[in-house]
Amino acid sequence: MQLTDEMARLFANLGRALAKRPHQGMDHQDFSTLVTLSSGACSEGARLSDLAAMRGFDVSTMSRRVAHLCDSGLLERHPDPQDGRAHLLSLNDAGRHALSAERARRVHLITESLGEWTPEDKSELARLLSRLNDSLENA
Repeated sequence: MQLTDEMARLFANLGRALAKRPHQGMDHQDFSTLVTLSSGACSEGARLSDLAAMRGFDVSTMSRRVAHLCDSGLLERHPDPQDGRAHLLSLNDAGRHALSAERARRVHLITESLGEWTPEDKSELARLLSRLNDSLENA
């Protein structure tokens, strides 16, 4: 199907373009994990199992990702006030700063890539991507 082929091509090209840039930022999985934890749904932090479910990973895979982000100084663990046996994960100041910098890097790449597009085309792309994301979230 042409749509799935174009989406695969998009993800490959985006990854390649980001990797070619000087001052490489974080990989897509780290970025997506930080984005998830910065969302309103995680404003008080998230349990590992909930984060894994939101990201579509099993707990063991998410555990390794979280350990890497904690070791990198971007996340912190703190006790869950509703269950003393559990911990919540949240971004710390360094994590928020790294996420902001990575967002800016990605925005710059996309803005540069869409430089010759009309404002109408950019708006239409944003509208369709939002619609696709809504459909995928509800799938």
